[in-house]
Amino acid sequence: MTQSEHQWSITNLRSGWLVTEGCLHCGAKASFFSFEERPPIDAFFEGEHHWRYLESAQAVRFDLSCAATGTTAELDNVLGLLLCMRCDPDCLIGCMSRLLGSDNTSVYLALCADPSHRSGACARPEEARALTEYFNGRIKAPGKKIVFLPCSLRRNSDSCRGEVVADVGMTALY
Repeated sequence: MTQSEHQWSITNLRSGWLVTEGCLHCGAKASFFSFEERPPIDAFFEGEHHWRYLESAQAVRFDLSCAATGTTAELDNVLGLLLCMRCDPDCLIGCMSRLLGSDNTSVYLALCADPSHRSGACARPEEARALTEYFNGRIKAPGKKIVFLPCSLRRNSDSCRGEVVADVGMTALY
C-alpha cells in the first residue's frame, strides 16, 4: 500500500515519561516508558547490573490505525519521538536533515528501549515509515515534509541534544 492509500489515525494515546537509566558496572543504558505521575529515579540491582537514573522527558506513546485497510501499526518498539536539532555535524541523522532541506524537512527519531543499541534492537523500519506517513498526511504547509528514522542511526545518544515530543496533540510536528 502506498503512502497516499493509508488513512492513519492515532490510537492508544498515552502520556508519561521516557526514562533512561545507566549501569554503573558495564556502562549499558536502557530506556523505558513510565506512566507514573513523576519519573521513577530509584537506583536498583538487576543481576550484574547496578542501574541508576540518568534522565527523563515527558513523552507520548501511541499506535496508528489505518481506516482504509483496518490494520493497526503497533509501535511497540517506539518509546518516544525526538526532533533532530542537528547538534552533531558528524551524526548521520543531522547530515540527512541538512541534505533534505533544513527549512522544509524536519527529521525525527523513533526512540527505542536500548539507547546504546548493544542489543541490536531498535524501532523497526515499518514503524518509522508509518509515523512518516501519518504526520506527512496532516501537513498543511506546502513543501513541508517530516521524516522519521530509527534512533540507531544517530551517532551518539550521550551527545544528542534533540527535543523529545511531549505534546499530546502533536501540533509541534505539523
